[in-house]
Order: sequence, then C-alpha cells, then structure tokens
Amino acid sequence: MLKRISFFSDKIYRNFGQPKPMKEFVPEWYRLAETTYVAKGEQEESPGLKKCIPFLDAMISGYAITTPYDIYVSRNEKGEIKLGWNLPKGLKEFIAERPKETGATMPRPAGHYPNHLVWVGFWGVKAPKGYSILVTHPLNRFDLPFTTMSALMDSDKFFASGNIPFFIKEGFEGVIPAGTPVAQYIPVKRDSWIMDNNNQGLMNFEHQHGEAARNPETSYKKKQWVRKEYK
Repeated sequence: MLKRISFFSDKIYRNFGQPKPMKEFVPEWYRLAETTYVAKGEQEESPGLKKCIPFLDAMISGYAITTPYDIYVSRNEKGEIKLGWNLPKGLKEFIAERPKETGATMPRPAGHYPNHLVWVGFWGVKAPKGYSILVTHPLNRFDLPFTTMSALMDSDKFFASGNIPFFIKEGFEGVIPAGTPVAQYIPVKRDSWIMDNNNQGLMNFEHQHGEAARNPETSYKKKQWVRKEYK
C-alpha cells in the first residue's frame, strides 16, 4: 500500500519550483554511462556503472525541491560571489544569505565559497505518522555547482516550509536553470535500533553474498532488489 506524502505552499508559489519525484531528474551523464566495459588487457566484460542498482536507487528515491526560476552566479571585482535573478511578480527571493555569526563554526565543503546561503522554503511537507524526512543534497549529483547541507526532520509533527543551507562551488559562474533539483527529500520510517558488532561468523557469508550479487545469473537486481515507488 502506497504511503502518502503531502507538499503544500501558498497559492502564489504553486507554479514555481513544484516538488517532483527524483526519478524525473536522472542526469544525462548517467544515461550515457556504460552498462558493461572491457578493461585494458582483459577479454571478458565487467559490469559497469549502470549495473550498480543501489547507485541509481539512491538518485531516484524520494522527491526533489527545485529552483523556481533561473539563478545567475557571477563574481564582483574582489572575486566575491554575486547572485541574481529575475524575480517573477509576487514571488519572494529563493536564496538568502545568513549572517557570518550563524554557523560560523561549521566547516565549509572543500572548494566552495564560505558564504552561508540558504534555499528559502516555498514548500512545506507532511509525512505519514512515524516517518521523518531526510533532507540532503541530490545523491551522487556532484556535477551540480553547489552543495546542499543535510538534515533529518520529523515531518509528521512539524511540516512547515524551512530554509535549507547550501554553498556555491568556487569558480562557478553561470546559470543554475529553473527546475534544477537542489534538495532531495527521502521519507524514513522511525525505529529504535541497537547495534550488534559481534558478527564474526557473518563475514564469510557476506563475502559470498557479495560475489553472488555480481554474478549475472544471481544478480542483485534479479534476486535482492526491491523496487520503490515515488509518485
């Protein structure tokens, strides 16, 4: 049975940056990726990137928050970051900068400007009872010119829109087009856990299981993978 996740916003924002399933944002570089390859000096094919179902699963799970309009990134004479956009009538700005005193001790991602920016929340989200939302940078999307920070929000209890911190990559100048995924929302069922790290006897089984997963006849996709649905 499908669970229901609800996104909502003020009426004026509903045609801008509307959340969509992440499966709609598979990047071109993945579509062009290899299914198999033959390494130099080898004769037999080996499984390529597209054979790694968990890699794709991460990218297409959950829902995307997207840019509601084009964002223009440039630098001023001092080399400092400069942001601009053509704001549609009635809409608020989608990006804001926090004061230097906020999050001053938080390490910046390597290779990014130090400016503590936020994606301003246009959309709230409500999850089913017992579920939280993992908010994170679109998984495996290192091609994007920014990095979004991560958070875990109990969105069955708190479901107002919120601001999401991010940082722009150093040296990037250009346009972040409208419709670019900036954050990935993945529903997570809350449970209590206890770690058992005394599983020496499991190690050999896991090794054998890993070998089987790479065998075309007993592949992970055929035998272990569970298809997820995000509509």
